[in-house]
Amino acid sequence: MTLLNYLSYFDELIQSTESLFRTVPPDKLDWKPTEKSFTIGQQMAHIVGAIEVYGRGLSAADWGFTSMRERFVQNRYTPSMSAEDAVTTLHKNAVDFRTRVGALTEEEFNSGEVDAPQFGKKMPRWRIAMLAVEHHNNHKTELFMYLKIIGMNVNTGHLYRG
Repeated sequence: MTLLNYLSYFDELIQSTESLFRTVPPDKLDWKPTEKSFTIGQQMAHIVGAIEVYGRGLSAADWGFTSMRERFVQNRYTPSMSAEDAVTTLHKNAVDFRTRVGALTEEEFNSGEVDAPQFGKKMPRWRIAMLAVEHHNNHKTELFMYLKIIGMNVNTGHLYRG
């Protein structure tokens, strides 16, 4: 996969994520399926915040945390976000991600390594880039299921097409 292919795929993810965010009813931001789950508002904040984290991590190994335990503790205090704020932050963080990751050379993207707290060791940069989109898609799917559970009219088009 070339860096250009990856960034094109990333752009498609952002479009469909915006579409999903726009289906969130303002009066459901505090809803969550279990006591230990993110609320809908926190889920959106986590999704957009992770884009920034992965952009810094992939480009400069600056994760903003040193261990996954530290990150999990930080996640407990994720603030809530409205859909409109989430869309605004999504676009801001996507531009930053694209700028940072897009500045890598093909060699850095495909053959470089980066310290990855997620694995506790250095990993190929391309693999962490894939983890970034996997993480994004996993949380987007969680949000999709939240919305299904509360009776919103969402379909797989919200996950894939935007």
